[in-house]
Amino acid sequence: MTAPVAPPPTAAPLPEPLRLPRGSVHGLLAIFLLGTFAYLEFRDVSAPTVLVNAVVVCVAFYFGSRAAAPATGGVPAAAAEKTRRPRIVRGLLVLGFAGLGGWFLYEGRPVGQLPPELVEIWQVLGGYLLGLTLSWIFHHRAHETPLRRRLALAFRDLSAAAALAFTLFACYAMATGIVTAFGQTVEQGLSLVITYYFGSRVIAH
Repeated sequence: MTAPVAPPPTAAPLPEPLRLPRGSVHGLLAIFLLGTFAYLEFRDVSAPTVLVNAVVVCVAFYFGSRAAAPATGGVPAAAAEKTRRPRIVRGLLVLGFAGLGGWFLYEGRPVGQLPPELVEIWQVLGGYLLGLTLSWIFHHRAHETPLRRRLALAFRDLSAAAALAFTLFACYAMATGIVTAFGQTVEQGLSLVITYYFGSRVIAH
C-alpha cells in the first residue's frame, strides 16, 4: 500500500509594503493627494489634470472596488478590523471635499463659480452617496417581510437596467460623435450613473 504523499508546505505570505498595516500605503497616498489638491484650491490655483485624475482614481478605488467588498459576518475580529480601515479613508475623503466646498461657499463664491475640477470630483462622490443612501433605504430590513424583499429586488433590477441602458447610450454617443450635441450632459450623466451603481451595490444583502 502506497503511503499518502504529504502536501507541499504552504509558503508564508509576503509581508505588506514597508511592513505597514494592510491598506496603509493606499490610504496615505489618497490623503497626500487630497491635501495637495485642497492646498492648490485654497490658493485659487487650478490643479493640474494629472492631479485631478489621480484624486478621481483614489475616490473610485475607495468608493468602488473597496466598498464592494463582501460583508464581514462570521470573520475573526482582526480580519473585520482590516475591512473597516478603508471606511476611515472614505470618511476622510468625504469630510475633506465637503470642507473644501464649504470653505468656498463661506467665502461667498457662487455655486456656479466653484472650481470645475472640484465639481467633477463631487459628481463622483454625489453619485456614490446617492446610490448608497437609496440602497440602504430599500435593503434595510428587506429580509423581514415578502413585500420589503420584493421592493429590494425591484430596486436592484431597476438600478441595473437603468445603469446599463444609460451607459450603452453614452458609449454610443461618444463613439459616434453625437455626444457634442448634448454638451457635457452625457459625460456628467455617465459619471453619476456609474458611481451611483457602485454605491447601490454596497448594501446588497
